[in-house]
Amino acid sequence: MKVHKDVWRLLEMDKVLSNFASNVRSNLGLQTLAHLAPSENLENLYQRQELLRAYRDYVDRNGDFPWTQNVDSVEDLLLSARKTGLLLGRELLSVRTLLLLAEKIKTALSSIKEEVPPFGVLLRKIRDFSQEMKALSVLDEDGNLFDSASPDLSRIRKSEDSVRQTIRARAQSIFSNPRFNSMLQEKILSYRQNRFTVLVRQEFASRFPGTIVDRSGSGNSVYMEPRSMADLNSRLVLLLRDEEEEKRRILSEITAQVLSRERAILDAEKVLGQIDLLYAVTTVMDKKKWKLPLLAEKPLFAFHSLLHPLLGEHGVPLSIECGRDFRILVVTGPNTGGKTVTLKAVGVGTILAWCGLPIPAEEGSFVGNLNAVYADIGDEQSIEQNLSTFSSHLKNIIHIIEEADSHSLVLLDELGAGTDPQEGAALGVALLDTMREKKCVTLATTHHNPIKRYALTTQYVETASMEFDAETLAPTYRLLMGIPGRSNALYIAERYGMPVDVLAKARLALKEQEVSVEDIITDLQERKAHLDTEQKQIEKARQELAVRREKFQEKEACFERQKEQILSQAEQKATSILVAAEEESRRMLRALDESAKSAVQRALHPKREKIREKRKELEKREEKRALLKMKSEGFHPEVGDTVKISGTDITGTIVTLKGKKAEVLAGAIRMEVPISTLTRASKPAREAMLPPSPKIVRPEGVPNSLMVRGMTVDEAMPLVEKYLDQAMRAGYGSVEIIHGRGEGILRREVHTLCAHLSYVENYRLGGPGEGGYGVTIITFKK
Repeated sequence: MKVHKDVWRLLEMDKVLSNFASNVRSNLGLQTLAHLAPSENLENLYQRQELLRAYRDYVDRNGDFPWTQNVDSVEDLLLSARKTGLLLGRELLSVRTLLLLAEKIKTALSSIKEEVPPFGVLLRKIRDFSQEMKALSVLDEDGNLFDSASPDLSRIRKSEDSVRQTIRARAQSIFSNPRFNSMLQEKILSYRQNRFTVLVRQEFASRFPGTIVDRSGSGNSVYMEPRSMADLNSRLVLLLRDEEEEKRRILSEITAQVLSRERAILDAEKVLGQIDLLYAVTTVMDKKKWKLPLLAEKPLFAFHSLLHPLLGEHGVPLSIECGRDFRILVVTGPNTGGKTVTLKAVGVGTILAWCGLPIPAEEGSFVGNLNAVYADIGDEQSIEQNLSTFSSHLKNIIHIIEEADSHSLVLLDELGAGTDPQEGAALGVALLDTMREKKCVTLATTHHNPIKRYALTTQYVETASMEFDAETLAPTYRLLMGIPGRSNALYIAERYGMPVDVLAKARLALKEQEVSVEDIITDLQERKAHLDTEQKQIEKARQELAVRREKFQEKEACFERQKEQILSQAEQKATSILVAAEEESRRMLRALDESAKSAVQRALHPKREKIREKRKELEKREEKRALLKMKSEGFHPEVGDTVKISGTDITGTIVTLKGKKAEVLAGAIRMEVPISTLTRASKPAREAMLPPSPKIVRPEGVPNSLMVRGMTVDEAMPLVEKYLDQAMRAGYGSVEIIHGRGEGILRREVHTLCAHLSYVENYRLGGPGEGGYGVTIITFKK
């Protein structure tokens, strides 16, 4: 989107952006904000919004990114170093602080780059600075070089320390010599003019063995370098000079290394600036409740409860749109009624949106594919408005006509003002018609009735007005879409006591066609007032109906829950009775001898079949009830939800969703099942368990698996029970029962048996490569 600097100035965008500037944490954020420009195209704008949403989501889940309060821009430092070839210790410390923060943020971004793709753009701009950080590690927190910065520096500083110790020893011998007690002002070693000195009284200066270096402030004493310390002082001066040269050499090398990565360092600085600005933007969104607008492919805008940012809490929100059903919106109304503010608010909201920033509006606001914002905004009441001002407006409007196209937003304030009313109105109509032919998205304000009439009678042109309270003679600043504004000059004059004959002459002076427009406007406003009253009554009735509907639905839901609970309890009780009956029959069979067992089994077989059919019917009813409950609760499974597979006791976690199927992780098993069979689980999913390690020594005479696939329940279950008892006694850790998939009858019977055996630790279906639903793996207690 193109925004000329004059339009930026007219809309006071710098003041608007100060809302974000006051919330950044460093100059990096301020610099990023200062260079902020609208997105070049819709794709780039989508990327900016996605980055902001990703940042907010990251902060909500993990807290803010790492930050350092004293981080600052190093761009000017590097530019200066290009000329001098040297960065001082504190300057290099600023570089290190920036690079250290960049490394921390890179680490944070790396940990989530797969989950949050928008951060990948920032991550790629932060290179590896390990070598530079190693070079900069020779600086302490004050920017001074450590002794270990180089072998020469270490040697020089050790020599300095040795010389200083010798100087102190010689000074101590002077202080302890009775000969000098009366000569010394104080027994203190001082440092003057790069020399170690002692303070000698003025009257003894000629007798003390040494050289005068400096005088005290009082003039009563002098600082003298004792002869015994002269050679040591000279040596120390040379060492200090060597130290400065070595430090300069080290700093020059580090500076050269830093400058070799200048481009990468500045890229990292920009990323930090972006992170700082994102922090400020989210802070504004949280404090001021600004929202990111939705984006549309077509050129349009639709703002809900939009406020001009510079009005603060005193502004009146406005809902306004243009570009969807009509391309031009003409706003009318009294002076100081808010027309110009409306124009500016739309311009500000559009530019903020195209900068990828939130806007002071409610959710659901739209900004479309607009490639430029053009504006001609002035004050027709200004005493400076004369021919030259009108000429300036004309030049601006001519430029707009030449540049604007079907994807441009054009803001025109007070069409036809500043010249003869009739000519101005004619020019305003012609200008709007030109914008209509070019299909520009145009928002204009006016006082002229011919322009109002044009807006009322022309296709793809809509009208709106700023509301005026006739009782208080004051504007309300509310925007009324679809209603042209009435001129209130004569009405206000009448309320203030203008003589009746003067008002009558004024009304006669109005052209007939203009009077008819006023009549139309008056009628429309009366109709609008009536409709507003009707709408309030309808809304009140709708709210009462919604309350009654909600109460009825609550009662209906309560009755339904009670019904389902009673049915569920009854079916669970019936299932328990059937399970108990089957268990009792098995117990009785186990008590019989082999000769009688076969005859009894044949006699019981038809009854068992009926019991199984009844259990299957009860299970299907329970499954159907669970599915209906899921739909009534509006349960829409998502990745990470804990669910139960209907018809089974299997509880797991959804790993992926693929069309109408879901991949569920239950323990160590992954299975793909239809989404329609999933219900919300009331208990957490079982922890994943690795299958126990196989025994090295296989017990003799007992296999590690039993095949009962194809058998009836009566044939299979005695074998299964006997086999499990033998396998447990033989020392197996786990075994397999191969029952096949089928209708799941054998599987359910095996699971029921396992649930009642005290020596069974757990049981599960086979995983991938283990037989899946056709195999049950049983683990024994140790």
